[in-house]
Amino acid sequence: MLSLIPTLTIIPLLLSSRGVLATSEPIPPTSRSCPNNSHLNPLSHQRSCPLLVDDETVILTNNWYPWSIPPTCFLPKKQQNKRTVPKASKLCTFTTLDTWAGTPLSIITTPETAADIASFIHAPYVSWLENDRGGVPFKPTHYPKNPFKVEKLPNKGYGVVATEHIKKGTVLMVQLPVMLQLLESAEQNDKWETRDVLKLLQRAGNQLPKEQQREVMGLAAQGKGYVVDDIMKTNTFDVTVGVLEGSTGQMGWGSHSGLYPEIARINHACKPNCFTRYSPSTLIMEIVAYRDISPGEELSISYAPLNILSTDRSELLKWWGFTCTCALCQNPTAIKKSDKQRNRIQALLEEFDTPSKLTEEKISEIEELVREEGMEGQMGDLYNIIGNVYAQRGELKKAKEYGKKGVMWLKRYAGADSERTEMAKGFVKRLEDFERGARDWRP
Repeated sequence: MLSLIPTLTIIPLLLSSRGVLATSEPIPPTSRSCPNNSHLNPLSHQRSCPLLVDDETVILTNNWYPWSIPPTCFLPKKQQNKRTVPKASKLCTFTTLDTWAGTPLSIITTPETAADIASFIHAPYVSWLENDRGGVPFKPTHYPKNPFKVEKLPNKGYGVVATEHIKKGTVLMVQLPVMLQLLESAEQNDKWETRDVLKLLQRAGNQLPKEQQREVMGLAAQGKGYVVDDIMKTNTFDVTVGVLEGSTGQMGWGSHSGLYPEIARINHACKPNCFTRYSPSTLIMEIVAYRDISPGEELSISYAPLNILSTDRSELLKWWGFTCTCALCQNPTAIKKSDKQRNRIQALLEEFDTPSKLTEEKISEIEELVREEGMEGQMGDLYNIIGNVYAQRGELKKAKEYGKKGVMWLKRYAGADSERTEMAKGFVKRLEDFERGARDWRP
């Protein structure tokens, strides 16, 4: 199973071994010692966050809370032979054997990012987040047993197949990652030596309990290079985690590769019947039914952005040596029609660059095309774009109407705490502040 990004998270056409435990209690943080890693928590003023931890602080303090095992770190390659104080971040492996959901996790990242996301890993304010997403809990719909099974498929290896009727919107899988890797370190880069990155990957895998090690090593690989690196590149999703940008206290978004072993077994389709929904404040990835699914039907997600054309999808998948054989790709007539409709969606959006060309008739046309293409997961972004165009025209009532639609759809498909949803909420709030006279309006 190959994957790159969570389905529906990028919209390019619209302008994814046990060791010793910590031996001491957490050191109380100070205002200068830890980042603001509770940005989505309304009770952040009541909570604390852990100190920055790396291989040096472990020696100085004999404390590596909140991690279960002392971190291993490497300096950037340009600083390894210098005795000056490092200016760039180290790269380290951090492992906890007990996340908030009771599962283990190994992370290859910087000490700053590890400190920043520690509360997401150990104590996110889950009840508040569940309330913000309409009371939907971070757990699958209750079944006597899973409504699917993993089985060998003809000419495809293993896949996940429905064993009973599954309704649209059903949450089928909910999982925290077992490994996270800073995306920058996963490719050739100028910061860290490749050999050091591979050593950290090996340690990250070895520090997981045996059950999770077996899960990871049982995933598909391409047979290229070091096995854990190969598995990560073959099966991970690009995910964002909260990071603090400088000393401004502003929220940024750090790209990491997340390995979700259960989800990684779901195969690709260009017109899938499921989608992924990721929560950056809990690190949870969900698989949700995009439509009704019949017994015996294989579950599928898209490894590529849904809205790109067939030739672009093909090239993207071939980058991994992967040729798609889904139902859409095997039907030349359907591909031709699909590309025509996607080009029309793009043409309409480009027309909206001139606000006066936006009409309700064109909006209806886009809505119908999106439904036909099975791209409803991107409707929230479309409504947000339309709302902004109306705002540019000074039609703020219409802008607010479409802005709220955008938030509703983004909560459903992207997640209540996704960056895209937060931006859409911010747009609506600016409109509401203007209505109350609390601010001047600037598109």
